[in-house]
Amino acid sequence: MRRAQLGSVAAFEELVLARGPQLHRFLVVRLRIEADAPDALQETLTAAWQDLPRLREPSRFWPWLIGIAAHKAADVARRRSPASVAEPRPSATDDGTLELRQALAALPDRQREVLLLRYVVGLSEEEVAEALGIRVGTVKSRSARAREALREALR
Repeated sequence: MRRAQLGSVAAFEELVLARGPQLHRFLVVRLRIEADAPDALQETLTAAWQDLPRLREPSRFWPWLIGIAAHKAADVARRRSPASVAEPRPSATDDGTLELRQALAALPDRQREVLLLRYVVGLSEEEVAEALGIRVGTVKSRSARAREALREALR
């Protein structure tokens, strides 16, 4: 981490290789359109590279990076037309998976984002709060509301 902060491209590449797949998965689920994820990923990594020297706590790299990704995903989502967000097409997966995806897609962005960070990316409540720039209590309440909405939708 320290080498990357000092400008080592190779060290930054190592960080990207270690966290890139998780970051991409978060962006795909967050944006709901897989084709938008590479743009958001590129913007995230560019911003991270530029801001890395200013990261005060290198041990908090992952929540910091996810926070950047969340903001870049929101930017990408705002730039696309509403018509480009299509309903998920049925696939070879079972009906339960499709139902869950549809229920997740129906959640408000803020609630869905908290669930994704907690349960897909695996961040703690404190890390989610840090990544999104909100309080831990807000993470807890959004998570509770989202889980209740999912329960209702899946009944």
